[in-house]
Amino acid sequence: MGMSSGWGWLLLPVCQALVVPREVSGRTGETLSLRCWYPSGYEGYNKYWCRGASRDSCRKVVETAGREVPQRHGRVSIQDNHIFCVALLNIEKLSKADAGSYWCGVERMGRDLMEPVTVRVVPG
Repeated sequence: MGMSSGWGWLLLPVCQALVVPREVSGRTGETLSLRCWYPSGYEGYNKYWCRGASRDSCRKVVETAGREVPQRHGRVSIQDNHIFCVALLNIEKLSKADAGSYWCGVERMGRDLMEPVTVRVVPG
């Protein structure tokens, strides 16, 4: 039995572990989108993206407050989808200054769940 290729992305690590790409690239002036899958059971928790070289020094760029309502801070937005356990980050009008280390995080008691992502910006 075949499977529609349009839904193949659903077979990615949905609701199992905190998973992000290690590196993403975008062109200057365009919108960069990053997906961060988180474990089942964390749907109502605050998800965030922070920026910095290490998990201990990163500063939050945008956060969800545990809701599915999109949140925006300047050119950066985040939206949480509780059904697919994924937080989506968008950076609009990408510039060279946006390049660097980011972290997807899930706020919880004790140590937050966090995974790093390197953003590269190439000339448009």
